[in-house]
Amino acid sequence: MKSFFKKTAVSMIVLGMAGSSYAAMSSTANTSWSPHMKGWFIGIDALDLQPRNDDLDFVTVFPNTSTGAVNTKAISPDYDWGFRLFGGIKFGDNDDLTLGWTRFHTNDSSSISDPAGSTPGSLGVSQPRWLFSDNWKNINAKVNFDLDDVWLVMGHTINFNNPWSVRFAGGLEYAKLDSDMQVQATYGFLENGVFETYGFENTLDLKGIGPRVEGNAVYHLPYNFALFMDANAALLISRRDIALNTLNSAGISDVFPSVTFSTRHVVVPHLGMRIGGNWSYYFGQAGGEGTCNVVTLEAGWQADTYIDAIERVNGSSSNSIATRLAQQRAFFSSNTTTKVTNYSNQGLFLGVNFSSNWF
Repeated sequence: MKSFFKKTAVSMIVLGMAGSSYAAMSSTANTSWSPHMKGWFIGIDALDLQPRNDDLDFVTVFPNTSTGAVNTKAISPDYDWGFRLFGGIKFGDNDDLTLGWTRFHTNDSSSISDPAGSTPGSLGVSQPRWLFSDNWKNINAKVNFDLDDVWLVMGHTINFNNPWSVRFAGGLEYAKLDSDMQVQATYGFLENGVFETYGFENTLDLKGIGPRVEGNAVYHLPYNFALFMDANAALLISRRDIALNTLNSAGISDVFPSVTFSTRHVVVPHLGMRIGGNWSYYFGQAGGEGTCNVVTLEAGWQADTYIDAIERVNGSSSNSIATRLAQQRAFFSSNTTTKVTNYSNQGLFLGVNFSSNWF
């Protein structure tokens, strides 16, 4: 450790001497390097994306005949709108500092009124997620994915001989992902003279921060058109909280318990990409002295994946939840299992951005 500090002190002395010598040079020498500002930019993209997750099953339907097949129903998310807002400054030799924010909040639902069939003498039953197998009716499920992703990076652009330019960047990314899944069902047999409704909500709160890298390649075409491809990756050091909360209706005789699981500390990799095209309109004094402004319109397709971001209580018929609810409707086993899956979204984007070299 002493050796480390000694080497550091020597290095600082050498740098100080070099800096003093640099300052003492003639004014005619090239002393131009400085992070002087060269412009600014701002933009917004409209996102039409579909959220995706492999753990959205909400009911298993067992056949009412010996020849029937077991059928599992899952929520199928639709496309929803979100946005990406970004801005920054340009400085130095093709350098930039960029701050961005993506917001994508969705709600989707699905239902089935009589999953096992109402044929007289039918033996068919259904098992809503987190409940026991029986003659359930009016099974309703819904799920939300609320994603907010913020990043700050410093980038550098290399302009090769036309038509290529490449930008690479690095910095920090913060992501917040909330996902609550609810399943409710009406008991098919009378309880205390009424048809009672039972259900659960599985809550998930994920927050993470970590390093981010980006890469962008642009192929310039005539008449100010261009094709581009972007890629980014981050490792998010995250805290993930999950719980299973009862949604029982008021006045029922049996109260199912809620379970709060311990906080998980995990690392969630994030991978993203975009491909598309754009067109730019220049005005001002492009290529000469004075202000140059650029408006760019772009469109394309994008995809993002957060690996192992979603964790929910396992709702299969073989786990301890279904067994204990069916037999005693008592407290959950302490060894209740969970399932970890990816969260992703993919779809189209349409954006506009403005940049200027005026301050």
